[in-house]
Amino acid sequence: MKTIVNRTIVTSSIGRLIIGPSVALLLIFIFGIDGVVAQSLFIASSFPTSRNSSTLALEYDVHPDLAAQTVLFSTVLSAITVTFVVYLSTVLFV
Repeated sequence: MKTIVNRTIVTSSIGRLIIGPSVALLLIFIFGIDGVVAQSLFIASSFPTSRNSSTLALEYDVHPDLAAQTVLFSTVLSAITVTFVVYLSTVLFV
């Protein structure tokens, strides 16, 4: 039986959509950044995997299917995580 979602895709998406914003929030607090700049940095850290990675994988023939699936999966999940991060940024950095 073939698995629907590859473990690499899930790990990559969790790293990009959950661990990335968590590290960004930690760095924002460490450096004492606040206001609109903090909101912008925090929100930007939660965006999904770029389509450029899929394009480069296709061009250099390095697992292009896996890269495309990663972009798709992280983009779909980002609908939830980006919404939460935007809300959280308005609560934390007003």
